[in-house]
Amino acid sequence: MKIAIIGPGALGTLLAASLTIKSNPKTPLDLWLLDYKPERAKFLNEQGLILEKGDQRLNCKINATADPQEIGPADIIILCVKYPDVADGLQQAAKLAHSDSLLVTLQNGIGHLELLKPGRVSPAIVLGVTALGANLVSPGHVRHAGSGLTRIGFLKTAGFAKSLLLAKVCNLLNDCGMETAIVDNILDYVWTKLVINVGINALTAIHRCPNGELLEYADTLNTLTAAVKEGEAVARAKGIQVVGDPLAMTLDVCRKTTRNLSSMLQDINNKRPTEIDSINGEIVAAGRKLGIPVPVNEALVRKVKEIEISY
Repeated sequence: MKIAIIGPGALGTLLAASLTIKSNPKTPLDLWLLDYKPERAKFLNEQGLILEKGDQRLNCKINATADPQEIGPADIIILCVKYPDVADGLQQAAKLAHSDSLLVTLQNGIGHLELLKPGRVSPAIVLGVTALGANLVSPGHVRHAGSGLTRIGFLKTAGFAKSLLLAKVCNLLNDCGMETAIVDNILDYVWTKLVINVGINALTAIHRCPNGELLEYADTLNTLTAAVKEGEAVARAKGIQVVGDPLAMTLDVCRKTTRNLSSMLQDINNKRPTEIDSINGEIVAAGRKLGIPVPVNEALVRKVKEIEISY
């Protein structure tokens, strides 16, 4: 089974390193990391990956390239790019896919769902949401910053063969220490994760702090609470079956990933475009259509965009 991971960011590097380190030496995975930067792919190919996990510092070799043709057809394609790069990532995925491939997408927010509509993408689509924390220290060097369940599920009904392949993916992730479960109602979990993200990502980016610090001050905790409640109201108005208590889950994520730097904060620190439009921006857009006031999310979007303009 050939696996191609598109995107050597924090999550992509964490997945590639974890899968490679834990693979059975008797039946090693045919795993590739696809980058869009040839020079970085060359560096990763020569230097390998470093995974920091607790007190451990683990090294592994990786097959990295910027040329999809070097990889060839892949059975599992895992898209780990951020929302602004999803369209380009899907073009790369199309070069790797064959008729029985699975495309597993792992993005924050819901902006990418429009790009995954039937007819626009050929492989069977698997959506994923994860509570894992990962910080990219430098190219190829990732720090595991928090554990959490990863849920995966088909965007639309799939046949037995592809369901069996998805089960193999689930087993692989569990075997490498990433707790993973297959769910039927993955869109509900995508929206639930969105509601959690609206309370964490923008605030950590604005205040330049790790997740856990949001709970230490009354103003950030109050803003987090209000943003999540606005997001939950919008989701329920759209008929989404939000899973569990979003506010309690958001607070729990902050506690479990207390030292984690959110992906949006990492983007701000590196002066990159953020995913604010795909996270809080989606709540703002839906709230306006539904006539639901979302002033806290509007303010968060405005503040993050002001930071981006200041780069």
